[in-house]
Amino acid sequence: MERSVLLHHIKTSCYALSAIVLTGWVTDALNEGLIFKMILRFFRPDDVERYSHPFTDLVSFFIWFIPLLFTTLLLLLASVMTLHHVKKPHLYRITKRKPLLHGPHVVGTPGVGQLAAFLQTYAAAEKLSLLVPQALQPQYQAELAKLEGDNNIAVHLLKENDDLQKIALELEQWIKKEMKNRQAENTSRLFFDISYASPVRSSAALFCSLDQDIELIQGTPDGQLSSYDLVCKVQE
Repeated sequence: MERSVLLHHIKTSCYALSAIVLTGWVTDALNEGLIFKMILRFFRPDDVERYSHPFTDLVSFFIWFIPLLFTTLLLLLASVMTLHHVKKPHLYRITKRKPLLHGPHVVGTPGVGQLAAFLQTYAAAEKLSLLVPQALQPQYQAELAKLEGDNNIAVHLLKENDDLQKIALELEQWIKKEMKNRQAENTSRLFFDISYASPVRSSAALFCSLDQDIELIQGTPDGQLSSYDLVCKVQE
């Protein structure tokens, strides 16, 4: 995790926690409680001892209202700062292409017409996982029956969707499930192909690579593989 992202998470968490705590204080004061009672008792012990209701007298009102006003302003500030940090611009950068010698487990979402090229490109992979739309399952199965050969191919069905966020969420859930089901001794990452994926699925995989244990790869028909990583920084 980049330093700017870590600091962003810490600051946002601190402001959000402060807002939650201050909300409890304000709520307690509105129920006639006295905020900062321990501190007020140090400076005005007699007034705090006599305090039972904020409208009993003017002094009771002030030792109730001034801390309440101060805490409400702090709550407003904490809420604004939380929102400010949540909406801080994220800067995404793709690392330079790196040569990859071997991809043990390659995941792909090629079109039916690209299936032959996909299988040829990743013929040396130990395992291939195909994520295919449910509606096109028969076409993929028919094409695989002609092309599969000796490849170890697993087919997984995905819902049809044009929403990038929903595609990314579905892909993320599949990756988590796949990593959980893998054998304990096999800790290698998943390699997601973007050579034969549609732009929307490549984009979804790009953002999944930030939090999930996958690496984006491109391959050529002659078997040359290249990998990419996505790096996220938060604008200071």
